[in-house]
Amino acid sequence: MKQYLVLISAVYLIANASLFSETILFKSGEKVEGSVLSQDKDSVTIKLADGYTKVYPKSLIQKVFYGRKSESTTLKKEPQISEKEKKLKEEKELALKQKQEEENLKVKETNQKKREEQLANAKRHYLEGSLGLGSGESQSELRPFFQTIQYAGLLFSGSGQAELQSTPYKTKNQTATVRLFYAWDRFTIEVRGTGAKGNLDIGGVQTLAFGSGGGSSSTSDKTTNVLFGNGDTKFQKLSTRVGFSPYPHPVLDLQILGGLERIWTKSIHEVDSLGGMTATGMNPNRISYRNTTSSLKGYSLGIGFEWKFLERFSLQGQVLYLDMQGPSSLRSNEFRIDSTSFRYGQNGLDYQWKSTGTEVNVKFTTKIKDDFSVFVEASNMTLNNKLQSGYITENDGRGNSDPSQILLSFYGPKILIPMLYDSKTSLSYIQVGANYRFNF
Repeated sequence: MKQYLVLISAVYLIANASLFSETILFKSGEKVEGSVLSQDKDSVTIKLADGYTKVYPKSLIQKVFYGRKSESTTLKKEPQISEKEKKLKEEKELALKQKQEEENLKVKETNQKKREEQLANAKRHYLEGSLGLGSGESQSELRPFFQTIQYAGLLFSGSGQAELQSTPYKTKNQTATVRLFYAWDRFTIEVRGTGAKGNLDIGGVQTLAFGSGGGSSSTSDKTTNVLFGNGDTKFQKLSTRVGFSPYPHPVLDLQILGGLERIWTKSIHEVDSLGGMTATGMNPNRISYRNTTSSLKGYSLGIGFEWKFLERFSLQGQVLYLDMQGPSSLRSNEFRIDSTSFRYGQNGLDYQWKSTGTEVNVKFTTKIKDDFSVFVEASNMTLNNKLQSGYITENDGRGNSDPSQILLSFYGPKILIPMLYDSKTSLSYIQVGANYRFNF
């Protein structure tokens, strides 16, 4: 009985081993079955079904299958890729690669050709002249600045005068702009001159303080007069700007701009101050003739654009930063009659300003016929003026001046003006006009 059990166990082990034998598939298509005993990077050692052990180089082996023995002992030859098929596959891949490179090159050439056409269409060489007329507002006079000086004098001295005008700081005006614009491919040169003239009616009140004597015997008298009058203002601006297009385009052209800026302003006012006689017999009535001028110069930096659409329309614009500086001057000649005689007084302001701000221009143009076109343009410039240095001059008409007021005249405005008033220079307008272009 014991011998039968040993025999049955041996048969089971042999059958189990045959069910889970390995199959080696060679590159030639042949197969062998057995049990893999060991393997390394170069060879595989296998025990065949007949009990022999063989070592096969891995260079001859296609694949090793692990698992159950196949039901059919017939050796099947796996399909192999021939050298011819491999060569055809490589040739096909190479052809596809060449085709892709040709398509990429074609796209590149198309883009290059398109860019050359854009550059050709963006080429320009012309001189354009334009004239625009319109209306707007400007602020340039030193009246607010002058009022603050008067308050300072009234605050620190026994006698003096101070004004409070109801006249708006900004003046309505009529404007005109002449412009020459020269374009040569990527470069442009623009010379623009703008003039504005306006009138204003002056109204408000004037406070006067009269003082005399000293100590306990000193007397003082105050009165308030009514102000009325009129004035004329003049604003002139000259700009010379150079532009460069980094990437010319026939439809949308962007430019880098830089240039020189000059501004001249002038105003002439007649201010009449009328009131009743004071208790001490002072006559407060007086007439003042005032002239204010300023001159600023500096530079501008910014960007410009021109967008052409629907063949005959274009939208142009500029956004600029301005940095300027220059002097301002006010001269006031005052005529009055007091209890003794006719008197004439003169005072003035001479100051230096630092001005920075922005200017924005937008222009819509439509072509009428050939090289003739019309436009609508809107512009706004605002400069904030900061006081740098200056001095007040004053005399009583006889060549006399008060030495005690010298320090006040020099240091008072520098301290008080930044606290009470921040001066501005501004110009805004809307204009309509016409362009004519000379093509070269």
